[in-house]
Amino acid sequence: MSFDTPAGTRGGRQPGSGGAVGRWMQKRVMNRIRSERKMPGLGFNALVLTTIGRKSGAERQTPVGWFPGHPDNVQIELPGRKLAV
Repeated sequence: MSFDTPAGTRGGRQPGSGGAVGRWMQKRVMNRIRSERKMPGLGFNALVLTTIGRKSGAERQTPVGWFPGHPDNVQIELPGRKLAV
């Protein structure tokens, strides 16, 4: 999977994020994921991924779905390489 990010948008809000209502909804969803470990209304496993900006140090959180599997099959994919975890 790759991402095409136009120059100058790293760290900025992307169009279509829903504005204040979208951020409010995402916070509510993340709180439900933390308490129930499932995506509300959809029932699949979920977690909240927290990253810290390299330059700004700002903490960002986003809900992520995951699928159970054997721990040996876990890997991180970066542009041009795959890392076993």
